[in-house]
Amino acid sequence: MGFTNTITLVSNNEEQIEQISSKLVLLRDLDKITSCSFDGAIDFLKNQLPNVIIIHCANDNPDAIKLIKDIREQNILKEVPILFAEEFCTRETIIDAFDAGVNDILRHPIQDYELLIRTIWCIQKDEINTNIQTRNEFMKLLGIVQPDTGVYTQKYCDEFLKSEFEQIRKHKSNACLMLITPDTKYPGYKNPKEFLEVINKSVRLNDSVAIKDIEEFYILLPKTKLNGAYPVFERINHNLGVDCGANASVIEIKDEKFEAAKEFLQEALNKAKQETNALIVASNNYSENPNAGKNLAKQALSETGNRKLAQKTDIALNDEKKSKLYRQAYRQKCKIVFEPVFEKYQNHINLKIKDAVVKYQANVDKTNFTMMKNNIRATLSIAWCGQYKARIDTSLVSFDVTKSTNTVVLEFVQLNFQKLSQILDELYVEFKNYIKNSD
Repeated sequence: MGFTNTITLVSNNEEQIEQISSKLVLLRDLDKITSCSFDGAIDFLKNQLPNVIIIHCANDNPDAIKLIKDIREQNILKEVPILFAEEFCTRETIIDAFDAGVNDILRHPIQDYELLIRTIWCIQKDEINTNIQTRNEFMKLLGIVQPDTGVYTQKYCDEFLKSEFEQIRKHKSNACLMLITPDTKYPGYKNPKEFLEVINKSVRLNDSVAIKDIEEFYILLPKTKLNGAYPVFERINHNLGVDCGANASVIEIKDEKFEAAKEFLQEALNKAKQETNALIVASNNYSENPNAGKNLAKQALSETGNRKLAQKTDIALNDEKKSKLYRQAYRQKCKIVFEPVFEKYQNHINLKIKDAVVKYQANVDKTNFTMMKNNIRATLSIAWCGQYKARIDTSLVSFDVTKSTNTVVLEFVQLNFQKLSQILDELYVEFKNYIKNSD
């Protein structure tokens, strides 16, 4: 670890700043300790450039979550480890903090040993991040990785994978290599850059992406067996949206060199292209693979019965079948997006507004969220409105008199956790303020 590190405390409570600072000074006498309040925190942090940020949040202070999000949007600060020091915060706030980008949590009251251990861990993480950034900048300078996407360029693709294969074989570790391309049988089309952006968004932190050619990309999956490759493939298809898809091949790296695996992968990918949303297991030279030639996507579909791939079986359908496909996608959205968001806000509002009645329904026929108190009712409803769009209506009614309404139509792929939460949060604030003004 570095000889001198800067640890910055952010809190509106001077007593907490003094308490944590004094502990850190005793425990980490080589470090520089700074502090600031929430007001002007971003400017302060950008000028200080700390190695670790400790954000103190008391009683579910929403400013703390907002500050975490603001930090993660700053290029100069987005990789700095954040410790979330919670004091009388609910589970929902802690979950929101992790969703916003904190690295670890300190529970109240803060124990000396816990503060020391978690601070050291964050300092170590900061040094790892710095080393990774330095290496990445060097590889960008040499043209080994693309500056904008961070993926390995076509020129150095084979050299990178040859080296990785050697290390995997040397240490006999589990790993898979996937070769993926857009499925041209779908009506929607994403150009290679857009397709690559989806892949980058879908892979895991330790996965690596390399460009084979214009529309074919390798994904190296370390510490992964075949059963771990399919979830990555499924996540890519999910993020592509209902009108796009991908085909892929995958090989579990054993004893073959990259040159042999490359041929097996291409052969399996050619087979996958003849199907829809297929993930075909490639053969290998050195072990009998009972999964060779198997379509993992089709196998997963038969096991679960409700995967998104069931919605994408054949795009060359008539209008009636297309309508069924879109409704299936809407039903899936109800399950994986609407219900979790509604449940989260139901719990949050019940905690924040005494005697409020909160109800929700999330299904393909009727999807709505309602908040009620003192003859004041706020409602959000979502309706499938054909093909790739969903309509969201919000209204606020007081004593059967409509006070406000709003309607927004979104592309289906835009209706995610963040967007629905944003709309619902705006309605909640309006509902809360109207109750306050009516008292």
